[in-house]
Amino acid sequence: MEFKYFPVLRARQQEIDVLQKFDFGEQMVPLIEIIKEKDRKDNQRTPLEIYSDIILKVKAKKVLIDLPIYITPKVSTSAEVRTFFLSTISRLDERIAFYAQFSALADKLIPVISILEPISEDRETLIKQYESLSGIFPQIAFRIYNERFDAAFSQMQDLALRDDDLIIYDLEKNNITSPIVVKHRKFLDAIFKDKFQIVIRSAINTEIQNVNLEHGEVIGQADNSLKDLFALPQYHFNAFGDYAGVKRDDLNAGGGISPGLVFFNPDENLYYGYRGPTKNLAEFETTIIPAVLDSGYVKEWVTNGSPYVIDNLGYDRLLNIGSGNEPSKNQAKYKWISIMHYLHSIKMLINAGAF
Repeated sequence: MEFKYFPVLRARQQEIDVLQKFDFGEQMVPLIEIIKEKDRKDNQRTPLEIYSDIILKVKAKKVLIDLPIYITPKVSTSAEVRTFFLSTISRLDERIAFYAQFSALADKLIPVISILEPISEDRETLIKQYESLSGIFPQIAFRIYNERFDAAFSQMQDLALRDDDLIIYDLEKNNITSPIVVKHRKFLDAIFKDKFQIVIRSAINTEIQNVNLEHGEVIGQADNSLKDLFALPQYHFNAFGDYAGVKRDDLNAGGGISPGLVFFNPDENLYYGYRGPTKNLAEFETTIIPAVLDSGYVKEWVTNGSPYVIDNLGYDRLLNIGSGNEPSKNQAKYKWISIMHYLHSIKMLINAGAF
């Protein structure tokens, strides 16, 4: 496989729109986390119809779909997410049935399975998922979490993985340079060295909030080093993944107005933060967009005709809003811009042979 990058996107409005508009090309494979039964409450179609339509519209050779077990439902968690986690994500039989209904898409879709213990009372949940789904899908992806590695690896040893099955090692909040990663790497190499292995981690931690961004400055807590380290000899992963320029948030309900934008600079492999002085959506038009477009690195890209701004849908939308051709007072669309710009940047780096 020649895949290099596996961006993780949630099945929510802005991410779904990105999934349907971005061309992932030959070496990028999106991983879609399905976090609720339907993409929106008022959608009258079945989950099979909704998510099949999304998957078929994705411009990529393959698409991974995951029912992410790492979610920890709390009082603050969105009710739709909490309900779906308890009814489907965390329940073995329902989880298998959810994946199985997409059998007609088996040539494109790769289901992602994870160990459910101790959340589920069932045992050998990884084995049972694989045995049930491997007869339907020619490829299965195992998502192994750093904190649950030993239990998951123990079950994987009892399985005869096929040549095209994938292993996703989720660092969670750990860095790839952690000594525990070296230990896990040795275990994986002992049995699964010939399998395609991906390492993923959110570059932007959940503690980073728009209100705390320093306007026009580097976000010091954002760590995108995984992109530069994943293929080094001591780690030798085949590909890496992250949350495509945004953070793996806690899926809480509601949220106040907090105008801000996270914008990636691929030349430096750094994230810059932009925010207005007030909690007013007008800050996007008056403060944030002008600051991004007037930043030194963006002006340099424009002057030099950089591929980072050519055919970049995220940058084009910034220009469109900045010129007054599109309404600016919609906080959600700036997440769309961050994701779209990041995906375009990574694609340009791949095309240039950067990794």
